[in-house]
Amino acid sequence: MAAVVAWKWLSARPNGVLAALMVLQVHESDAVAQGKTLTSSEISGAIRCVVLVMELAFISGGAFLLLLVTSVIGTLVRSLQHALLTAFEASSMPEDTVVQICETATFGWGLVTFISCFFRQPKRDLVQKLTGFGWSDMKTCSISVMLHVAAVMMLVLLQPQTAAQVFVSWRNVETVMYRPDGSFATAKIIQQLLLAPLKEELFFRGTIELVAINRLQSAKSSALISAVLFAAIHLANARHLGTQYSASYVAFQVLWAFLVGLYLALTLAVSGSMVKCLVLHVINNVFALGVSKTSAVDLAQPLVAFSMLVALAIYFTAISRQLQLFAAETGMKRS
Repeated sequence: MAAVVAWKWLSARPNGVLAALMVLQVHESDAVAQGKTLTSSEISGAIRCVVLVMELAFISGGAFLLLLVTSVIGTLVRSLQHALLTAFEASSMPEDTVVQICETATFGWGLVTFISCFFRQPKRDLVQKLTGFGWSDMKTCSISVMLHVAAVMMLVLLQPQTAAQVFVSWRNVETVMYRPDGSFATAKIIQQLLLAPLKEELFFRGTIELVAINRLQSAKSSALISAVLFAAIHLANARHLGTQYSASYVAFQVLWAFLVGLYLALTLAVSGSMVKCLVLHVINNVFALGVSKTSAVDLAQPLVAFSMLVALAIYFTAISRQLQLFAAETGMKRS
């Protein structure tokens, strides 16, 4: 049985807003000299919630500014690419793969630097603590692949061909993988299957969840906050209703994002591995390529409804398993 990772190192000393408040309390020099510190466990729950809201607002603003910086970096890299192609008289412009990689690297480095400063932890130690990946993690990821394969095969093989092409099919994958001119959409695939999951994991699990755990001293509540925010960000796709997404798909995506986000958040809280969360996220996105984004999700089709119920049941079971690990760990500590 996997053990629940101890997160005491997050709040070993004052950090975030509390650390800033201590710096401002210069008039209490005698208390500071005696080693008096203020940690989350020493303040009331209501105050902790208020502080957390302040910190999440600060984090969101910082992430927005970081995205602006990454856009500037991307523009500079794109301009450099264009200058090099012009100098070497290249006949065609490359895809934005290099630009997207540079933007993601900048965003990731910025978040890691922010987390390191927030928790007052060296970046190297922080990365080592959050990037473990063992045999147990590999087993979980392998099971996830098998379950996704089984679900896709059931839909494609058992559903009538016309219905399968509407909900899930290889045709939907080809729509994402290829441009209208038939060329392979390398940049789009890399963005959807690797770079987007990496940025989302770094922000929602690696930043939001850890800050909440640090402040609330509750991994389960922090996982719920992370999942709600992760689902809410997918509501942004509603601005493309009728052109890129159907209303039923957006509703389904938000619900699915909440379940996946909750499972990944609990997985991080239990295993302490950001790598495991990233791999599971990538697996989910790979198989999501086969789902139609423009057609309505027709729950009147028995097999579609049954498949969705099975998928929901699997995630509910996985989430319950993570909660059982918390309960078992709590019981061991009390005994």
